[in-house]
Amino acid sequence: MDTALEALLANEPTVLGLGEPSHAVPAFQGERNEIFAALVERGFRSIALETDRVAAIAIDDYVSGRADSYDPDAFSHGWGGLDGNRELVEWMRAYNASHPDPLTFYGMDAVTETVSAPSPRRYLRELCTYVAQERWDDLDELLGDDEPWDEVFDPSASLGGSDRAKTLRASADDLIGALYASAPRLIAATSVRAWHRAHTCGTAAVNLLRYHAQVAIEGPDRLTRMSAVRDAWMAQNMLDIRVIEQHRGPTLLHAHNRHVQRNTSRMRMGAEELEWASAGSILSALLADRYAVVLGSLGASPALRLAAPPAGTYEHALDARRERLISGATAREVTVGLERRGDSPNQMYFPLDADDIASADAFLHVAVAPGEAPDPNETVSELARNIAAGWAGLISRRPDVRQLYVEYDSEAPESNWGNYFFYVGEEQQYQPFATVVIRNMPGFDEESRLDRPDVVRLNLHVGRQEFERLFGAADGFDYSTVDEILPHPVYATQGWVCVLNPERTFAEVDRLIGVAHANAVARRDRRESSHRAE
Repeated sequence: MDTALEALLANEPTVLGLGEPSHAVPAFQGERNEIFAALVERGFRSIALETDRVAAIAIDDYVSGRADSYDPDAFSHGWGGLDGNRELVEWMRAYNASHPDPLTFYGMDAVTETVSAPSPRRYLRELCTYVAQERWDDLDELLGDDEPWDEVFDPSASLGGSDRAKTLRASADDLIGALYASAPRLIAATSVRAWHRAHTCGTAAVNLLRYHAQVAIEGPDRLTRMSAVRDAWMAQNMLDIRVIEQHRGPTLLHAHNRHVQRNTSRMRMGAEELEWASAGSILSALLADRYAVVLGSLGASPALRLAAPPAGTYEHALDARRERLISGATAREVTVGLERRGDSPNQMYFPLDADDIASADAFLHVAVAPGEAPDPNETVSELARNIAAGWAGLISRRPDVRQLYVEYDSEAPESNWGNYFFYVGEEQQYQPFATVVIRNMPGFDEESRLDRPDVVRLNLHVGRQEFERLFGAADGFDYSTVDEILPHPVYATQGWVCVLNPERTFAEVDRLIGVAHANAVARRDRRESSHRAE
């Protein structure tokens, strides 16, 4: 590994992008931690992960010793549930405690996904508090309720194209201008770190409003445009991080291959073929040879039901090398005339393609990821299925509720077999307001420990206002606790709560089902009102 790393660092990159073909393979986070430790010995002083940049500031406070603890939920996209990420944070904290030149932890992503995009309220409020408190009341009135901002499925009901969204975006841009204009005074009164935090919130507000604007535009390329905004935002975050880190040493960037690769990103989502400029392609264009990229490659994974790669594929040729880190030149030499592996049975894995092979500086190859293949029937007892069916019946009694049950052995991902999804009216193409799930999603949603035979989880989208009323700023939850209302381990930031095997909590859960149902009805009515207005 040392020799391969030395060759990779010969051009002295300021950003080294390290990709993984799936977030559901813990081996890649373990490899990343080893690589980062080796890079630290070679002068790297920061790491940026595919997690929300603003929320990650709290993680860095812990890493740096400014805070005594941190909430794993500060990781967005469920990354706090991955052992490798928590181990990285603890290693960095221990390193900083005994070294004078500290390491810094960053997020380079945002809170957006193709299924969620929140209100920009928290970013604008913090920016105003720092630079122009007197403007907050006007912005607060323009923002209105947070719940309608959650609409990402129906363009006609999105707030992204509204006059108030455009005014908010212009206001956020003006505040960023004021932040720069007042930098000498503000930094003298606070600190450079405080100024950068406000700047991070400001750019998050502008980019989130830019994302909402794309949500509101109809068209067959809508998901492509949303993906493009997210990756451009990632690239901007990385460039801003490099401004902060430019005198301290290079930065390791760790994210999915689709974000760090030099080539255009492509993926299928439903019937749509998405194609957009990856964050890596943007960084490569702007940083030239100061950006290096290592793509993750996976041979076999029993946990993902991914068998050994067949002969004639890129992964099969990399398997034969029996090396962890393989140079791009070597990979191109041994894969001449080979082809892309067929689509995976697991939607969380992306095999290498010809453009990946042609453009990467090196490949981190995991021949066999540890883990056993799950039996979709073994960990779900008859009692669990009966509990799930009972709650499904209770939810379905609400007015105008439609229920979707995912059959066993269907074409749906196995992690959804036996689960229930609930919608209001004929709105199945939109986000459900409640779900009942009976199994883990490996590598993504495992903290509830649904691998226990008799455990079922009820999830409810109660909205951000009710969520804050329930939990406030509390943290440190044990998501495996039975019969206690908890934030959802993955989707808490979108206003989702959950409860395992509710019995004692029945009355409160029944009330929250009503809240979630009422919010869904209100969203349906807003959509219908928007459609009538057209």
